[in-house]
Amino acid sequence: MKLSERTWMILRRVVLYPLYFLFCSILFAYCTFPYDRVRDRIESEVERAMPGSDLEIVSLAPSWVTGVSLQGVSLTLPPETPDERPSAVSLTEAHARIGLFAWLSGTIAVSFSAELGGGGTLEGSFEEGESSTHVVAHLERIALERIGPLRRYVMLPITGTLGGDVDVTIAQEVEQTQGNITLSIAGLALGDGRARLQIPGLRSGITVERLTAGDLDLRIQVERGVGRIQQLASSSEDLELRGAGTVRLLRPLRMSNLDLMLRFDVKAPYRQRNDRTQAIFSMVEMAPEVRAFRSADGAFQVRLAGSFGSNVRAMGAGNAPMPD
Repeated sequence: MKLSERTWMILRRVVLYPLYFLFCSILFAYCTFPYDRVRDRIESEVERAMPGSDLEIVSLAPSWVTGVSLQGVSLTLPPETPDERPSAVSLTEAHARIGLFAWLSGTIAVSFSAELGGGGTLEGSFEEGESSTHVVAHLERIALERIGPLRRYVMLPITGTLGGDVDVTIAQEVEQTQGNITLSIAGLALGDGRARLQIPGLRSGITVERLTAGDLDLRIQVERGVGRIQQLASSSEDLELRGAGTVRLLRPLRMSNLDLMLRFDVKAPYRQRNDRTQAIFSMVEMAPEVRAFRSADGAFQVRLAGSFGSNVRAMGAGNAPMPD
């Protein structure tokens, strides 16, 4: 059907011209948006929220209207003790995009990807609504030694390559929280022959020779708000490691609780590797405070318990049976 000249004029005035104006406005805003100021604001807000930290973003630029692209991201955390060195984690590049339709419906949906320093990659999505938070992530070839803050929790230099998948929904109604976590660390090793591990009863700590732990596999199934560790194990010529326990996931995440038992069986070849390792285990044997961590067969057992938002406590569990 051929439209009359009057109809075309009305369409131009009512539809086409407003759409053209809207397109030009969006394009102008997209091209002139002060991304440098946004970058500076992000850096200052992170440093304000984490006193003593230093966040550096080399560049922040737009990416396909609803996304941003970051280059050269580095976060340095201050030491917690005078003897500790600052720790850092860096991203070669990172991308994030907001789901426009989800945003219009009142849900925050962000897809992301990042390349970490050392070549590892992380990609996934985050979706948060009024009643649930859904996180999906795929990790590949992430070098643990490049993630400085890990040292704060492991208390020793750590090496290995992390990979795996996370798919978890944390709901306001605990019974609806569910998902799966499957992670692996290839070539896990602890210690470097220089760093000291603080041991109860040994004031100066002990120097830990490099201890290989093999390939560690972790599998957690989350049902009705409780994540049960179905597998946490690794084995090598130096060490036999096992773990069991639960993670109770809550919103907000800092309210979640951990109850985990770890068993370390250091094998004879490592204990007798050289004079230093023999002397270290002789000192450990004589420390009364260590007895709470020793099982009847000579292995070390530690229970980690507490909430994510506060300090997780480590307690001796030498006489406790491993949970099923």
